[in-house]
Amino acid sequence: MRRRLAPRGIHALLPALMLLLAACGGGGGSDGPAAGAPPSTPTGLTITTETLPAGSENTPYAATQLQAANVQGLSVWSVASGSLPSGLTLDGNGMITGTPTEIGSFGFVARVDDEVTMATRNLLVAVDVLGITITSGLTVGDAWSGRAVTLAASGNAGSVTYSVVSNGSGGSFTAANPLAGTASWTPGPLSGAGAVDSLLAADTGSGQTFPIVISAMPNPADGHTAAFGSSDVWFLDPSPKEGDHDYATDFHHALATAGFRATDSTDATGTEADQLADLYVRIEILRQLNPMFLRNADGTAGAQGLAITFPLDEPGAGYTKAAPASSLLGSPTRYSVMGFVRGSQTGVIGTAFLDQSTNGWHENDTTSGSFELGVFTNQIVPIVNSSYSNALPANPVGAADIPALEALLYELPSPGGRFNTLRTQARGLARSLAAVIAHEIGHSLGLDHTDPSEPGSIMNPAASLSPSATYAFTSADITALQTGLPGAGKAGAALTALQATAPGPRPVEVCHCRACNAHGSR
Repeated sequence: MRRRLAPRGIHALLPALMLLLAACGGGGGSDGPAAGAPPSTPTGLTITTETLPAGSENTPYAATQLQAANVQGLSVWSVASGSLPSGLTLDGNGMITGTPTEIGSFGFVARVDDEVTMATRNLLVAVDVLGITITSGLTVGDAWSGRAVTLAASGNAGSVTYSVVSNGSGGSFTAANPLAGTASWTPGPLSGAGAVDSLLAADTGSGQTFPIVISAMPNPADGHTAAFGSSDVWFLDPSPKEGDHDYATDFHHALATAGFRATDSTDATGTEADQLADLYVRIEILRQLNPMFLRNADGTAGAQGLAITFPLDEPGAGYTKAAPASSLLGSPTRYSVMGFVRGSQTGVIGTAFLDQSTNGWHENDTTSGSFELGVFTNQIVPIVNSSYSNALPANPVGAADIPALEALLYELPSPGGRFNTLRTQARGLARSLAAVIAHEIGHSLGLDHTDPSEPGSIMNPAASLSPSATYAFTSADITALQTGLPGAGKAGAALTALQATAPGPRPVEVCHCRACNAHGSR
């Protein structure tokens, strides 16, 4: 199930890009034909070869004989200007042979001399010119069912058409633009194991083709989307960096602390195993978080789901959020944010705005300057590592874990390896983070702390982060959430004058951890 583009394709003929530039040979003597004789046939020497086969680097070229018409006597061929690609030669008999050793388009002027005159013609040899890249839509190299990937051509001499060779996913082309050389391919609605889609690009200008192989996988985030206009939308933002560490984000630092990222993967991308682990943990957080809001683990509402959605991807154009540590008035085109950030105070594992009972504001619970807001992963992960006896930090994820990480991400059967260990530790980490996220979002939706005598309450500030803990909103909190969601103005209903002029969220609610060893609490 690897996910790379196919190697360079098999190429067909490439037409010359320039018109014939030929010198015409002379006809008869200066006195002209004899009186009454039939007119003479034009005898101008002409090179008739118009196109040359394309070649592939380090592959023997299809030997090609250049052709000429109206040759008088012996002829000799040569390259008048320009050059053939390295490895190819044109001999005196007009034969092109050899093995090209460089890639590109090579224009040259072929010349033929006969015993009377000479002729020239501009010709071109292309070596692996047509290329197809996927410019968007792949996730760690895979295409996901229902998500379009964008194909774009390079080096083409004309328009590019795309066709289906085999369609394992039941996908389809959309938004094809032959003149621009682009198209979008959307894999079909897969379930279970993945499939392979084989496509073919063809350059109508050169005749070259390029095979494309796409690994299509079931979309693990299909239900984790934003329902604007009918729900509060909350994006869990993994991008902030507040901590003094070498990693690109605080979330990456937390993953490395938990063994789900190599300790030396400090760049933004990381290894393939790092990327898969990052994505798997993020989706597992959503799988754990949604049921806390009575939704299905896959993100869909189900029968009792509250009007709140958690998209995996941050909403794009047309939707807005408040700046970090600020808020915006309710609107069906705005969303709230909970940041994965570093917290500087020992024992504080999360803070959030405490909204008014109307839930009429979109909060951005993300640190800004000295104003700390969000879920503090650097404080949470050590507690989880201890509670779940996590041994991964001593042997972080690597290339050998890729099959297991892929199976976990796509909910496929175990391929062996550390599948069970990775699943146990990821679920423990995700479950604990989800509980803190739900607690802090609860504040931003207007909920206060419950009494510590209710240990299973999500809003209990003393609930432990451990395998034995249970996490649920109390019946009173559920009633409040059912009443307050999706929030004033967030489903398209106009805000009342009172709501529009009311002050924003109250100051942040600071959640303290009472025992930050094996059993952390907030």
